[in-house]
Amino acid sequence: MKHGIRTILLVISLLLIIAEFVYGIPFLGGSIILSFGWQPLLINIVLYLIIMIILIVDKQNSIRPMSIIPLLGIIGTVIAFIPVLGMIIHWILFFLLLFFIFILLSTPIYVPNKNAKVVYTQYKDEDK
Repeated sequence: MKHGIRTILLVISLLLIIAEFVYGIPFLGGSIILSFGWQPLLINIVLYLIIMIILIVDKQNSIRPMSIIPLLGIIGTVIAFIPVLGMIIHWILFFLLLFFIFILLSTPIYVPNKNAKVVYTQYKDEDK
């Protein structure tokens, strides 16, 4: 994973984890979501979709199997319009995002070496 992509994923994940924490607070989160007409849930879906696209498209990505967490985030956010169930789903997504950030911080960063040289050798059998 490259440094810039990791930074983008960390920033979006931190925004989502703050949102999931606030939306998981019993009456505060519900009142915020209802007062904005479920637009915060749409914003969460878009952010989860961006994370999922980045994880799928990145060629140097060593955590591509972790794209299941943004997929669960999209599905959970779609289901989260139900009041009490939504609060529980936001709690679950909060802990999944904590796990995702932990994995993201522990992944190695790809650093290209422009001074490296590759030498191709081919041993042919000269008797043929």
